[in-house]
Amino acid sequence: MSLKIQQQENYSARISTMLPETENRKTQESVSVAIAEEQQALLVQMQQQVQLSNLLNQINNEIRSTLDIEEILTSACRLLGQALKCSRSSILVKESSTDKVLLTRGEYNAGDYPMQLGMKVPIAGNAHLEALISQQESLAVTKFLDFPGLNDRSKQIAASLEIKSMLAVATRYQGQVNGIISLHQCDCEREWTEWERQLVEGVAAQLAIAIAQAKLYRKTCRQAERESLLRLIGNQIRSTLDLQTILETGVKEVRKFLQCDRVIIYQFKDDWRGKVVVEDMVIPWPSILGDMGADKCFNGDYVNYYQQGRVRAINDIFNAGLEPCHVEFLDSLQVKANLIVPIVTSSNEENLPESGGNYHPELPGKLWGLLIAHECGDTRNWRQQETELLSQLADQMAIAIQQAELYSQVRATAVKSQTQAQQLQAALEELRSTQQQLIQSEKMSGLGQMAAGVAHEINNANNFIHANLFHAQEYVKSLIDAIAFCSQACPNNFSQINEELELDYIREDFPQLLKSMREGSERIRSIVTTLRSFSRLDEAEFKSVDLHEGLESSLLMLQNKIGPNITIRKQYGNLPQVKCHAGQINQVFFHLIDNALDGVKATRKPGEIAISTCQSAPDTVTISVRDTGTGIPEEIQDKICNPFFTTKPVGKGTGLGLSVCYQTIVQTHGGKLHWVSEVGKGTEFIVELPMSIGCL
Repeated sequence: MSLKIQQQENYSARISTMLPETENRKTQESVSVAIAEEQQALLVQMQQQVQLSNLLNQINNEIRSTLDIEEILTSACRLLGQALKCSRSSILVKESSTDKVLLTRGEYNAGDYPMQLGMKVPIAGNAHLEALISQQESLAVTKFLDFPGLNDRSKQIAASLEIKSMLAVATRYQGQVNGIISLHQCDCEREWTEWERQLVEGVAAQLAIAIAQAKLYRKTCRQAERESLLRLIGNQIRSTLDLQTILETGVKEVRKFLQCDRVIIYQFKDDWRGKVVVEDMVIPWPSILGDMGADKCFNGDYVNYYQQGRVRAINDIFNAGLEPCHVEFLDSLQVKANLIVPIVTSSNEENLPESGGNYHPELPGKLWGLLIAHECGDTRNWRQQETELLSQLADQMAIAIQQAELYSQVRATAVKSQTQAQQLQAALEELRSTQQQLIQSEKMSGLGQMAAGVAHEINNANNFIHANLFHAQEYVKSLIDAIAFCSQACPNNFSQINEELELDYIREDFPQLLKSMREGSERIRSIVTTLRSFSRLDEAEFKSVDLHEGLESSLLMLQNKIGPNITIRKQYGNLPQVKCHAGQINQVFFHLIDNALDGVKATRKPGEIAISTCQSAPDTVTISVRDTGTGIPEEIQDKICNPFFTTKPVGKGTGLGLSVCYQTIVQTHGGKLHWVSEVGKGTEFIVELPMSIGCL
């Protein structure tokens, strides 16, 4: 720059020596102005060069700091937008050389303008994109909507994005276009300067390399992701037999890998109808999980193709030569492009489930279903590696399905066998319980018969004694009178006889002896009555009885077990007659009191048994047997009514006492049997009985 200024000064000096003084002064002024303007232009040019250099350095730094294409493009858009003070800057990427669609991967928005990020822009029909791809230099458009060749759809998109002016350039790597840099002015029309075009073109050269490197890196990452996805599904298959989990993981990872709008698994049932069993999709596309209807065009030809492993990639359903009914079906699901991979399982008919799927022995396998990727927003060119990935995943899913079906069959067989074993065990337990209950019932019946027989024989003998006591008393009275008469008639002789025979003592004690005999006879009659009440052999049906009699008879039967250290406390309420099976209820009382005695004795300390009764409700009576025994551990309280469960030593208990009580109270009489127990403090059994059969 200094050399050029020196040349200008030398030139001005030569001119001044050749002109007159006045003209020389004017000329010098003009030259000075020209020099100043040229210097200013050079200064602006240098500033622009510095700005371009700084911008390129910043972009280069971004490129060197990361290989993530979104980060690179977003930073480049921000730097470009701020440097040129435009409304929006965006970078559209061409995913492959054969792609006909550009995807917006980076964007900078300077105001509250509509977002373009993520938008797919087709090249066909967009004249400005076709022009950019065909030319090397940038394209500056002041009135974008007036650009020749734009179709109606492109104009609608431009209007929705509020684009008034545009400056764009294609990025090229090794002669191939791999992206478009696009600057938009949305608030007004703008004339783009030559320097701005040069700036964008300079940035394009750098970004072309960055895009190529990022795409290569992304390709490597995608390959790693693909292998990772295949390993993930393989690990799922090895680690779990839950088919739903495997399929859900598969569709979720496939949709993330393909970056598509929806991935589903469609399972066939009968007549080639079925439903979507698994789905992963993104908003705003609707869910089609479940029964999505049937494709009327799906016939035997499609079945043969898919069953033989055919993969079908449809880039554009409207331009793929599909039958109208098939296009109509896909359009109803809002599908623009799809990729279909069959899930074909083994043709071994023995491994097929009883329902679901379709089997043809002449074909190589069973077409279980389809793995389908949907693109709903726009058309899509499916790549070879994408179809290969879906095919590999479908094969792994087919293995998972076969394993799950086989596991389901084995599990069903195991459950069936287990159920049969449980039924046999239950039948055996029921048989044992019935047998033991019959034995117990026979024992109680035998005890009752014995008690009734003994009571009958004792009662006969006692009746003879009791009936003759009256006569004996009369005879004694006569004899006493006779002795008194003799003592008066022969006082001398009687005195000697009285001393030898102690007649005075006999005369005084014999009435007391007869009285004692009468009381003993009454006691025998009472015991006989109690024994008959306990046995109740004459009361096989339900009838109204006094429950207190049953409690008393049970206490009498256990009298020899009640030691001196055990206190029996009775708190009998005013109970009405209760309609029940008296013999069975007496057995319940017997078992409950017997268990209470065992509990108290186990403490080896003085204890107490409290028996109380009351009418707890208008139609219910309650009997409580509470002891101060050892109590029942909490962990076995739920088992004490199970048949054959006992905590007593072998040979000391059958485990049927409480089981019989529960069956008698709950099943036979429709009552309730519950208990409250605490280890070390005792147990209380509470019986609730309806007062009549009508209350059952």
